[in-house]
Amino acid sequence: MIMNEIFIKQFFSEKGDLSHSIDGYRVRQEQIDISVLIDEAITHKKKLIVEAGTGIGKTFAYLVPAFLSGGKIIISTATKNLQDQLFTKDIPMIRDALKVPVSLAMLKGRSNYLCHLRLENAMIEGAFMTKEDVTYLHLVNQHAKHSEDGDRAELETIPESSSIWPQVTSTKENCLGQDCSFYKECFVMNARKKALAADVTIVNHHLFFADLNMKEEGISELLPKAATVIFDEAHQIPDIASIFFGKNISTSQISEIIQDGYQIYLKHMKDVSDFEPILNDLEKANKDFRLVFPRESNRYPYQKISSFSRFDFAYEDLIKKIKKLIELLAHHKDRDTEIEKYFDSTHQILSNFDSWRDDKDSNSIKWVEVYSQSVQLNNTPLSIADM
Repeated sequence: MIMNEIFIKQFFSEKGDLSHSIDGYRVRQEQIDISVLIDEAITHKKKLIVEAGTGIGKTFAYLVPAFLSGGKIIISTATKNLQDQLFTKDIPMIRDALKVPVSLAMLKGRSNYLCHLRLENAMIEGAFMTKEDVTYLHLVNQHAKHSEDGDRAELETIPESSSIWPQVTSTKENCLGQDCSFYKECFVMNARKKALAADVTIVNHHLFFADLNMKEEGISELLPKAATVIFDEAHQIPDIASIFFGKNISTSQISEIIQDGYQIYLKHMKDVSDFEPILNDLEKANKDFRLVFPRESNRYPYQKISSFSRFDFAYEDLIKKIKKLIELLAHHKDRDTEIEKYFDSTHQILSNFDSWRDDKDSNSIKWVEVYSQSVQLNNTPLSIADM
């Protein structure tokens, strides 16, 4: 630890190694002090919270002792922009200045990676609402054939809000895992393999807590184990963690179930005459539930729900339509792994929707968030301190 402290002070000094990498470099004593504190925390496996003003150089202050530690490191950020900055600029600069052979990987949530199976299903379906969607679908299909990473961010011409994305990316609910015919080519699994092999893995807070929540539920984790975890922009953690340790269900999730249902119908169940009408009924009930609330985006406490006269009927009708879909799927789920997975996903949606109103946990608060096109029902813990 003493040797590291001496090295850190030399590294950040006026003529230290870092000064050769930055034009107009100037020494910041606060940066050195923070870096020494972080080194001590890593060495003795302590928790440390650091708050410092803009311009102190917090990123470099934690990168140097982290690299000196020699263990596997996860760095979590609040935003993808900082994630990209660390990956393309800050870490390579510190790595070169330190002259250490640190390997690096960036891991995003699974919805950021194209899914070969869902893309194949989308191409089979070919029934998108607009010509624009068809154009986007073919762009995605061509890109998937040549992309090394399958990162949707590489397709900058397709808007983030495009309805094509849920059709060509996966969720943990609809992913077939090792049963998938594209498992060996899976972009998500390849990204995870790179993260497992790397010395430093960069993620964002949403992925970190989604992964932690999966571990709590006994589901195989996405992130590698690490000797050191560093949260940059940590002030956003309470809000983000509350989302992932809470429960929510939305009409958007049901829309995805409906869209997946049409794909399942065309691929596996065209002989089941009741399937498409049941999906159509569910789609109408889902839209009707959104129309219970005003058009404007807003948040409402649970106590306010009673003021919306059509809520009870629309809520119960939506549950009834989901149950009808599940009853049909129960007779056909053994046909194919995709149908079985779809049945499980739909059943989970029903469970979440059905239990939201009945949950009487005094340690959480129920509320509704209304967006322009969807509604989300939330049950958020009042405190995440013990989680």
